[in-house]
Amino acid sequence: MNNNTEQKLGFDRIRQMVADRCTNSLAARMASEMAFTTDSRWLRRELQLVDEMMQIVQMETEFPQQDYIDLTPTLSHLRMGNTAISPEALFDLKLSLRTIADCYRFLTSEEHLRYTALREEAIGIELGYGGSASQLNVINSLLGRLIDDHGDIYDNASPQLAEIRRTRTKKAAEIDAQISHALARAKREGWAADDAEVTLRDGRPVIPLLTTHRRRIRGLIQDESASHQTAFVEPAEVVELGNDLRELDFDERHEVQRLLLSFTDRIRPLLPQLDEAYRFLAKLDFLRAKAHCGLDLGGCVPQLTDRPMLDWLDARHPLLYLQKRDAVVPFSLQLGQPTQQENDSKETRIVIISGPNAGGKSVCLKAIGLIQYMLQCGLPVPLRPTSECGLFTNLFIDIGDQQSIDNDLSTYTSHLLNMKQLLDTATPGTLFLLDELGGGTEPRSGCAIAEALLEELYAKGSFGIATTHFADLKLLADRLPAVANAAMLFDTTAMRPLYRLSVGHPGSSFAFEIAESVGFPKEILQKAASKVGTAQLNFEHQLQQLETDKRDIARQREELRVADEFLSEITQKYQRLNAQLEERRHDIVGNARRQAQQILADANRTVERTISDIKRSQAEKEATQAARSRLAEAAASNQAALQTLQATPPRPPQAPHQPKEPDLPITTGTIVRIDGQDTFGQVVEIKGSKAVVESNSLRLTLPLDRLTATRKQKLPTQGNSRPQSSLGDALEKRTHFNPTLDLRGKRADEAIDLLHRFLDDALLLGEKEVRILHGKGYGILMSIIRQQLNASPHVRRHRPERAELGGEGITVAELR
Repeated sequence: MNNNTEQKLGFDRIRQMVADRCTNSLAARMASEMAFTTDSRWLRRELQLVDEMMQIVQMETEFPQQDYIDLTPTLSHLRMGNTAISPEALFDLKLSLRTIADCYRFLTSEEHLRYTALREEAIGIELGYGGSASQLNVINSLLGRLIDDHGDIYDNASPQLAEIRRTRTKKAAEIDAQISHALARAKREGWAADDAEVTLRDGRPVIPLLTTHRRRIRGLIQDESASHQTAFVEPAEVVELGNDLRELDFDERHEVQRLLLSFTDRIRPLLPQLDEAYRFLAKLDFLRAKAHCGLDLGGCVPQLTDRPMLDWLDARHPLLYLQKRDAVVPFSLQLGQPTQQENDSKETRIVIISGPNAGGKSVCLKAIGLIQYMLQCGLPVPLRPTSECGLFTNLFIDIGDQQSIDNDLSTYTSHLLNMKQLLDTATPGTLFLLDELGGGTEPRSGCAIAEALLEELYAKGSFGIATTHFADLKLLADRLPAVANAAMLFDTTAMRPLYRLSVGHPGSSFAFEIAESVGFPKEILQKAASKVGTAQLNFEHQLQQLETDKRDIARQREELRVADEFLSEITQKYQRLNAQLEERRHDIVGNARRQAQQILADANRTVERTISDIKRSQAEKEATQAARSRLAEAAASNQAALQTLQATPPRPPQAPHQPKEPDLPITTGTIVRIDGQDTFGQVVEIKGSKAVVESNSLRLTLPLDRLTATRKQKLPTQGNSRPQSSLGDALEKRTHFNPTLDLRGKRADEAIDLLHRFLDDALLLGEKEVRILHGKGYGILMSIIRQQLNASPHVRRHRPERAELGGEGITVAELR
């Protein structure tokens, strides 16, 4: 690291913030000694301690808040023999030991077992807090008999002290009576003013007499007023009593000193354990200071990995956030391969940021350095908690003007010396941050040197961020696979920077546009444009237009692909249904023919039976009429059956039954179906209870319980699945999805419906954490929302938002 890294990044201000929040002098010294570390084991432990303390600071009101007193200097002094603790230090000892005991009891209680790291710290001290005969209880018992809660030694601390104080009280009463009597006589005789009162001179009681009458009362003149009009006389009868009282004061001090010396001798064997306990108390105060500082900066403890990499979400400059809060525009950044994507071949190790002046490039660079430096000093950082942070062995920065008159260094020379040092020390664990790379000298030469420098750092495997205005450096991303461009975006309509980092494409400097917006003379700009040349002048615009066109083409290509696949599916579905209908039509016609034949056969039998009945009755009138009636009824019945047959619509074809796939394990490479959809995809990665599924060049992160494994060896063709509509919807939802749901003012049934839809969308898009804004009010809507979250199988847990971000008015839900 450079010698001035902390000052360049602003970490010295962060360090002072932590020190100012320490109430313990030893804790403040710990803050001043914070240092960048590469010890991953220590760092994990320290960050866990800070994370638990942040939870305590936000949620636990009964945790001790005062008397974090540092007594390590006093304990060090008491190690020498024949030394005694002072009454003031004795009182501090009583208060601070009480705080240590309260902290110990809190951290080791059954209801606070979740603070595992802090609990281990508490159990590690050796004062034996457990039983009634513990060393701490012995010391507290001694203190309880020696000093009260106001810092005064008890009268009955010893028989001798009790007798001395009784005698002293009696003597003081006699002195009060004598001097009051003398003052009353002086007023009566006119020797003292009517409003005269007893006062003290050199600790002795005196009465103010007019100078002309100072000899009227026998005694000692202790003092005289500045105007010489008043003499302060101690009556003779009080002088002797005052001497006795002073002797008693000496005796009291000697007895108190003897008691303090005796107490010190009793605790001297326990000084090592006491020293350890006070270092534990200082560590707690230091952690409290770091927790408060982290909350003020909007910080958290992200996920930590041992290798060098960055996968940051919603990062903010800590000091800028302290000033502007939510007005700060967050950025996301990825360097190296995150743990979740280790199977990917794509890796970005170097990012080149370009964009307009005053657009936020240097601020972004400092934010990256400061966040990483804070993290490796054991401090919370302003990132989304799901961010993943790696460790770097060293951090190298080159920001700002470093010219030196004393060393006869120009700005560019100082930059070159820094670059030489970087090349000498760069390793695969180095994170370098270079501002305005290649500037400060003739542009062509500076750009060439900068390009060669980045290529060498790339070959060494180092990680880094560089800002530049040189177009040639932006083209490195096309030649080196692990180099990426990034831009600080600029509003060309309003002609103002947006302070938003966009990774994946280069930015423009907008030099002419910015100059024009500030009122720079147009004729000079026209001359400059003619000197630069049309091709060079349009290069920046072409970069921006090219990126815009690429995004539009990609969007249109995706829309066309989705539409084409949807049309293909509709066509195949129509052909399949048409074939089924044709097959069904043949079945229906054949069945109708059979039914018609049956009806005709029944009709013939009825006619034959009727003719036979008529013949047997020899054409009797009544029998003939009855036969004709039966024949008419049979004809009507057959006619109704035929009409019913003609009116019965053919049944729609039934989709062939698809047997349910047996429960198969889901592993990397498995072809799965997304439940509730006709979408198939291939699992490319398993991440705990979720899987990354790829289908038609799109990736979704979904819970495993929403996927069903199939026996397919490869993804179905476009006609056999339906990825287009669901994945298109997912793409659209991803573009417009907001991880915060506002339910304020909603009715209960409406809020519940919106909440379930919101959770479904969040699960589909692979969100790990969402926020529900319901307000406080009377707590009715909040209670309903949290009941729904408790009942949801997709919610792992939920909690209120931090106090400074909304508190009980917002619920944060972590999804499975």
